[in-house]
Formats: sequence, structure tokens, C-alpha cells
Amino acid sequence: MSISTKEQLVNDGKIEFGFFQEPIENVNLIDARISSLVKIPKFLKNLRLKEFQAFQGGDENYFYNIALFNAKLMGFAQIRILDIKNKKQYLYEKQVNPLQLRIPNNILNSTNAYKSKDFSVHIENRLRDEYIKISFSAKGEKGLPDVEGSITGDFKNCDHMVVSVPFAENRGMYAHKSIIPMSGFLNLGSDRHRFEKDQSFFMTDDHKGFYPYVMKWDWITAAFVKNGKVYGLNLTKNQSIDNERHNENGVWIDGKLHRLPGIHFYRSDNVWRIKDQNDRIHLTFQPMYPNVVKINLGPLGKSDYEGPFGTVSGTVKLDNGEVVSFKKVCAFAEKQYIRV
Repeated sequence: MSISTKEQLVNDGKIEFGFFQEPIENVNLIDARISSLVKIPKFLKNLRLKEFQAFQGGDENYFYNIALFNAKLMGFAQIRILDIKNKKQYLYEKQVNPLQLRIPNNILNSTNAYKSKDFSVHIENRLRDEYIKISFSAKGEKGLPDVEGSITGDFKNCDHMVVSVPFAENRGMYAHKSIIPMSGFLNLGSDRHRFEKDQSFFMTDDHKGFYPYVMKWDWITAAFVKNGKVYGLNLTKNQSIDNERHNENGVWIDGKLHRLPGIHFYRSDNVWRIKDQNDRIHLTFQPMYPNVVKINLGPLGKSDYEGPFGTVSGTVKLDNGEVVSFKKVCAFAEKQYIRV
């Protein structure tokens, strides 16, 4: 099927920064001139280019996070499931040799996968055909049940948030995000669950970036279904040099994207508060199911990561004056620090 696309992100070594509504055919950040002093060969630039694909979603019963992350000196693959009704989370994670991860340069027509004898994630990026399909499985160990599933996000009639955010004069990051309906199934031990399209949601995060030596971000995403419509939220505070103009903030309502201003995170007493400077965003996130990763490789790198599941409550006021309310909506959030 024919859809409107943008050809590439870098031309003559210069990154084009801004907001785009079209998927990008070739996210060629590797072609950027990231130094004005010397010409850096591609294999060295590739070591600085952080790449991942991550997907969240679910329904009123389950919430998941599935990710393949390549920081070049370290990598991981993750399947994480939250059983909302029974208040249990299940984490399946592999530290991966970065050479085993090949994050593609587009999500229009590509695949992304990791497979070992007891763990598998296979991503079919088929945005040109208006879907992304993820198949995954992991053998249970340390008391975990076996997990298996297949989920498909439906991109028909959905606005795309494609951003290129500057961290410096010609260094920055790309992200493609959408929040859409989903269908599929999840087998968790002996439990069998189907994700019905009119009751389920799917979040996309395709991401590449030339981050500073110390990379940091705060992020939250959440969604729910009401009267057959998917309501979704994505808010990030990263290292943008202009957080108001260049950000990844928005709300989707039934496929339509409403962009939002820059935000800040404030943490105290195990509560994360998210606000903007224009008094439009008033949200609180209550972490409930923690996931903390601390890795110290000395001079080679360090990771200090928090990625809890929890609930978000509060309000967001859109440009048109509409107020979207979140009432203990299941959410996934991150506080990220990586030195690598």
C-alpha cells in the first residue's frame, strides 16, 4: 500500500531536526558529521549510536514491555509482563552481545530479532502495510512460568509522531511513536489470554541517537480504551537543547495526535510528578512494580536504571481546550542514566 514517507534524515552529513508526520524510509543517522574537527569513520560512529525498539501495551488484564536495546558496548533483550488483576509481574531478560542485535534503519519493511535456546523476540516491521507484529517466547526459570505470545498493532488511521531532537549542533536522536489498537494472544504458564482489538492498545518506540557520553532521560507512557477509542500518552524529558520546541510529548485519541509542551519530572516520597510550565499537565505516577538495573563496568560504562510499572492519575489539557483525565491508568515509566 502507498503511504507518504520521508526519504531520509541526514543529507550531506547534516541532520534535519524537527517534527515529521511521515515515517522515514532510511533513518541514516550513521551518515551524520558528528564532529566539526575530524572525519570520524562509520565503525567508530556506530559505537556511539544507541539503537532500540521497544513496545508497550495490553488491556485491562495485562500490560507488557518488549524491547531490544543495543548500546553497542552492552545490549539486552526483555519480555516483561504485568498481570494487573493478580498484581504480579514477570520479567524475562537477557544480557546480549551487541553484535547479535541488528536494529533496522526503518520500520516500513524490515525485521528485528533476537533468539537463543530459551528466549526469542521477532519483530515484523510492516508499516507500509499498516501493521507491526511481534512474536515472543521465553522458558521459565527461577519460578517463572513459560511465556509465549503474538501481538499485532494496527496503524490504520493513526497519526505518527516522528521527531528528530537536537542534543548539540549536529548530534541528536530520532524517535517514531504511535499509540494504536492491538490484537493477539498471551500464554503465561497455563493461562490463555486473547487481546481483543476493540479493548487493547499498542505503543511503538523506534529509537536511535547520538547521545552524550552520559545519556539521561525521564519518560512515561500509558493508555486505556474508552467507548472503543484508544487514549494514549507519551511524555519524555531528555537532553534536548530546546525542550519546548523539540520533544516527544503527545496524547493520541482514537488515532489523532495532540502535541504537548515540554515537561519536567519531580520525585519525592515514591511519587513521580509530571508538570509543564504552562499549567496544562498535572500528572502523578505511583510506582508499584519496580525494575532496577545497576551495571558498573568501570571506565567502560555504567547503567543506573529504574523502569517501574505503576499507575498514572491526573489531567492533560490539549490545545483545543479539551481535558483528558487519567484515573489510575496502568503505565510504564523510566528514569535512565547510562554512561557508555
